[in-house]
This record gives sequence, C-alpha cells and structure tokens, in this order.
Amino acid sequence: MIEVISSPSNNTLKHVKKLHKKKYREEYKQFILEGEKTVLEALESDCAIDMMLFSEAYFHPLLEEKAMNKGVRCIRLKDKLFGQLSDTQSPQGVLAVIRQKEYELNKILDSRSGFLLIMDGIKDPGNLGTMIRTMDAAGGDGVILINDCVDPYNPKAIRATMGSILRVPVLKAVNKEEILTALIQAGYHIVVSGLDGMDVFTYAEETNKLALVIGSESHGVSPEVRKKAQSLVKIPMVGGAESLNAAVAGGILIYEFFRKRRKMDS
Repeated sequence: MIEVISSPSNNTLKHVKKLHKKKYREEYKQFILEGEKTVLEALESDCAIDMMLFSEAYFHPLLEEKAMNKGVRCIRLKDKLFGQLSDTQSPQGVLAVIRQKEYELNKILDSRSGFLLIMDGIKDPGNLGTMIRTMDAAGGDGVILINDCVDPYNPKAIRATMGSILRVPVLKAVNKEEILTALIQAGYHIVVSGLDGMDVFTYAEETNKLALVIGSESHGVSPEVRKKAQSLVKIPMVGGAESLNAAVAGGILIYEFFRKRRKMDS
C-alpha cells in the first residue's frame, strides 16, 4: 500500500531533504536517486532501497508494483512537496532513497579485469560522475577516490553516472599511502596522467593489472602520487588548447587502455 504524506513538516520528508547535504549522506549512509530509468535499474539491482517517493502526477503502475513486491516503502506526495525534495529543475516525479554500499579494498583489488581508476582531488561532481559511468562502460573493476574528491553521492555526480553508481564499486579512500602501497603489493602497474608524460597512443607497456590515475583540471595528479607511479602518460594536443576537461581526458585514457588491454588479450 502506498502511504500519502501531505504535511511539509513530516519527519520522513525532513529526513529526505537532509540527504542533499554531504554530512547527512555520510551519517545515514544513504543517497537520493532520481528519475524513472535509474530508479527502475535500482529496483532490478541488488542495492538496498529504503524508500521510494512519487509525485501526485506521476503514474507508472509497473514501477510501483515492482517496488511494493520488493517490500520497499512507497510514499505519494503533492507535486509541490515532491518538488522540494528534487534536485532537478524538471522533476520526473519519482525518486528513491538508496543505502550506500560498503566496499572493501581487498575485494576491489582482487576483481576480474584488473583495471581500476584512481581519481585524485577531482572537485567537479559532473566530471566525477561521468568518469564512473565511463569505467562502467569499459568494464572496469572500480573507482578509488583520494585527496578529498567531491562526494560521489552528490546529486549532480549521481545524475552524471546515469545509473552506473549502482554497478561500479566506488571506494572513498581515507589513507592514500595505504591505498598506493596496497595497489603495488597486489601487482598493479600505476599509470599517471600528466602533461610531461609520454604519448599514450604510443605507450606500449603491457601489464595484467593497471591502475590509471586522473588528477583535477586545476592541479593535476598530486606529487606524492606521481612518485609512486611506474608510468607517466599524456594525451597529445596539436591545437591551441593547453588542456582538456578532466572527464574528457579520463574518457580518452580509459578507452585507450581498454583498447590496449583487449589487444593484449587477443
């Protein structure tokens, strides 16, 4: 049965509103997922859904039936109240409160393809979310965040993942030295992107396990991480631009290493 909430002072609505702030997402280990397509993906995945909320105007019997069959708490709201919970200008009328998954470093390092992305100090949520989505498309094993990256559960980052946040393990690393040491001990070859590196398209190092490090647009990869790298690569630029958007650069590098690794396996 779908609950109906009409009061803006309802405690459940107050709780959901809090999840727009990082400190409450971290406290409650939850995040908001918006939009029909991604909410359907969540229902069909193994993620834990704590509740789903619908606007009064929203109507999708199949989605609502799936949610209730899974025992998910379902709530219907006046359109105005739903709009206060949404982070988009044109809400689709459905959102879900998802429980954050807890990932262990050892399990990520022991994953099937041996291809990881390390994001170093990425501050833009759209860039971070886009690179998570790209790693999902390229079949990567996971993403590790170091040096105070933006929260991957930021609403803008979540939207940019287009549902990939449900599939790609994302680990928020507290101790980058521990992470880097563990990568090396597990046999990962650490490749750092930098303007003084070698042309990635002619780079020929072959390794079964690879960790690609992408830095922020403003500062690049941090010096302490560069010191741990076994290889330094760059994307050649022959025009007038000095640099690329972090997500664009990340996409090129991810897929170039995906190509090289697929060629190596063939």
